[in-house]
Amino acid sequence: MNTGKTEKMVTLSLLAGIAYLLMFLEIPILPVFGWLKLDFSDIPILIGTFLYGPISGILVAFIRSTLNFVTSGGNLGALIGNGAGFLATVCYLLPIYSLMKKQHTNKNLVKGIIYATVSMTIFMSVANYFVITPFYLNVLGMDFGMSIATMILYGIIPFNLIKGTAVGVAFFVVYKKVIPVLEKRLAKKVRN
Repeated sequence: MNTGKTEKMVTLSLLAGIAYLLMFLEIPILPVFGWLKLDFSDIPILIGTFLYGPISGILVAFIRSTLNFVTSGGNLGALIGNGAGFLATVCYLLPIYSLMKKQHTNKNLVKGIIYATVSMTIFMSVANYFVITPFYLNVLGMDFGMSIATMILYGIIPFNLIKGTAVGVAFFVVYKKVIPVLEKRLAKKVRN
């Protein structure tokens, strides 16, 4: 195995580990929906995406979600939650990457964050209406004390809009400060 592949594996593993640890720093933002918590574990995933491409970012997200699934008991509830979190991250990273791939500008990054937030919100609303929440209700016997439509309208949609915006603002700062340094370092390694 050459040094480039080894360095990529190590970098992606570190990013996945950091993403996993950031999941523990979660913030409940909607008091009525206390189980919906904001974390910034998507930031290392986005860094991996910008350094090595979307497949690598998806791999980092998968490792993060798998680690959380295993360490949170490996039960059906954890599987549903981590599966939903993984899919939300994929819906978030792809629009940002595809817009920035065309041209690395602040305007494209902001547009990408907006598109990513909207796509994640739409996907999670539809997925919660038809799959995720019915799974929690019917398979696990949970009761949220409200209809699915009410939960989506007052919980899922606002939460994903807030999360997408907060993660986007944080990533904007990281992107401007960290990504150029890492890209220069990787380019220098490739030349050597």
